[in-house]
Amino acid sequence: MIRLLGATLLAAGCAWIGFRASWEMRARGRAMGEVAEGLELLERELELGGAPLPHLVDDLSGRTRGQARLLFQDLRQALEHLDQEGLSRSWPTLIDRRRELGESGRACLYPLGELLGRYDSQAQIQGISAARRHLEEEREKDAEESRRQGRVCQALGLAGGAFLVILLI
Repeated sequence: MIRLLGATLLAAGCAWIGFRASWEMRARGRAMGEVAEGLELLERELELGGAPLPHLVDDLSGRTRGQARLLFQDLRQALEHLDQEGLSRSWPTLIDRRRELGESGRACLYPLGELLGRYDSQAQIQGISAARRHLEEEREKDAEESRRQGRVCQALGLAGGAFLVILLI
């Protein structure tokens, strides 16, 4: 009875690992989508010639969700401490905290640190637009790979669990 229980737990554990890997792939795509939506809102607000960047970021942190909200909250804190450290130096740290975006998602956002708050609004809009488009392209690539690799991870988890159960029984 204990062997059967152990085998069942082992099979469930392996299946869980496979399904968890699949879930993490889908979560990365969702995070990229949230940040892309946040960048689109920032782009629109800058086009309207609204408030200064700190006020825009503060407003957007309340209007966005998920990873975009966290990014805008971190950006707001960084803008409050510009006298201690420039945004171009603190931006990579802010982006590195967004592990959920994956390496390719973070790479799309690194260039924004050099232009946010430094150039006129038109240059910022162009940079944000380019970063958003690049992020959306990466999200589409990631979604396609997630569909393929997610099923593989799930199948490997289930098959690995079944193999171990057979091996141990």
